[in-house]
Amino acid sequence: MSSTPLSHRLATYGTLAPGRSNHHHVAELRGRWSLGYVRGHLSQDGWGRTHGHGYPAFVPDPGGEQVEVHVLDSADLPANWDRLDDFEGEGYARIPISVHTPDGQVEAFIYRHLEDSSQQTES
Repeated sequence: MSSTPLSHRLATYGTLAPGRSNHHHVAELRGRWSLGYVRGHLSQDGWGRTHGHGYPAFVPDPGGEQVEVHVLDSADLPANWDRLDDFEGEGYARIPISVHTPDGQVEAFIYRHLEDSSQQTES
């Protein structure tokens, strides 16, 4: 996976993952899914809670716990980032993060929860 550009890789911990309620937003993207983990913690104050899906929001923390993610490698992602950013909404920012996978460490984009408005940035 290491030869895949960052813009072609999404790490998801919640509803966009295969088999979950919002997977249809990425289901048509061609690519390969694999498992991995990132470091951080899950907050109960995110999109999942406010939209009734029961999925917490991710907050990165290099010293945090291992949070399992599904990683999508897809050349279709660059043409879909704006749509996915809109879906995630203003309470989230797409950021690069190191993902630990069975094939080694890779970089991917992940949607992190913005705990307050001072952290909101353009993606």
